[in-house]
Parts: sequence; structure tokens; C-alpha cells
Amino acid sequence: MRRLVFLAALAVLSSPGFAGPALKGWTGPKPEKPPCRCRYAGGKAVLGEKICRIRNGKMITLRCDLVLNNTSWTAIASGCDIAQASIPPSAPTPL
Repeated sequence: MRRLVFLAALAVLSSPGFAGPALKGWTGPKPEKPPCRCRYAGGKAVLGEKICRIRNGKMITLRCDLVLNNTSWTAIASGCDIAQASIPPSAPTPL
């Protein structure tokens, strides 16, 4: 008897009229994908953007990448391509 009830319920649930549009999923416009961004001190970077950071006392270049569906900083070079601003030596003050 249980098997007969189970088979009858299965037949009703799998009928094309029962599923209807409610179970077909979203049929509207696709939502826009949010931009993936990496975080760093005081800001955010988009995918592919490079920054220069100090890690273990050394300057390194990091790139914002997507790794297994998560944003991550990838070290791509030791040292940085960014030139540091030079501060001119101050002139001696007269006495």
C-alpha cells in the first residue's frame, strides 16, 4: 500500500503541469556580476592591478588575482617597479 501511494505521489509531482514556471528558475534578465576586488591597507584593487608592499622586510610586487573563485594577492616579483621620490638634502641653516 505504501509503495502504491509513493508511486502515485511521484507520478503527480513529476507531471509537467505540476512543476510549472515556479520550479523552472529565474527567467528575468541576468544580474550584472559584481566586480572582484582585492583588499589592502586603506583600499581595494581590481583584478590585475599591481601594488608594492613590504613583506618580511623586503619590497615585493603583488598582483590581484582570482584563485579558486576567491581574490588573492600573488607575489610576481621581488622589488618594486615604482620609483621612490627622492628628498633633496636640506641646506645647512645659517647660524
